[in-house]
Order: sequence, then structure tokens, then C-alpha cells
Amino acid sequence: MILCCHDLFFSLLMQELSELKKSLNVEVEQLRSEFQELRTTLHQQQEDVTASLKNLGLQDVSGEVKEAEGAKVESNDEKVDEDLPKEVNPKDTEQ
Repeated sequence: MILCCHDLFFSLLMQELSELKKSLNVEVEQLRSEFQELRTTLHQQQEDVTASLKNLGLQDVSGEVKEAEGAKVESNDEKVDEDLPKEVNPKDTEQ
């Protein structure tokens, strides 16, 4: 009798985990799709800005903007690295 209850409980847990996995997979695919759309939109906007700058005779400025953006990204990466903890000792988290 006890073995039967454990089997039923295990079966129900597995079924629930399977449903959660399916739900998460759907959400992940939606997020991937949205991210791809954002990436495409950003790329198109960058092309539009570059074309506009060329039309205005400011193509040299666009190179300077890209360099400045690259420096900003590197600076932000360094800041994030500084904010992250170096290592977490498992003994510190167990109390």
C-alpha cells in the first residue's frame, strides 16, 4: 500500500514537472522571438542612422560615435565585473 502511494506521488510529480518544462519552453521560445525582433529593429535603426549621417555629410562622425559607444560598453562591462562577487563559498550560504 505504501509503495503504491509513493508511486502515485512520484508519477504526479513527474507529470507536473513535465507540464512546467513545456510551459517554460514556450516562454523561452517567445523571448527568443522577441529578442530576435528587437535585434532586427536595432540593426535597421543603425543602418537608417548611418544612411542619414551620410546624407548629411557626417559619415566621419558615425565612426567617432561607434568608437565612443565601444568605449562606453567596455566601461560598463568593467563596472559589472566590479559589482559581481568573486566567489561564493558554499559554507557561507549554509547556516
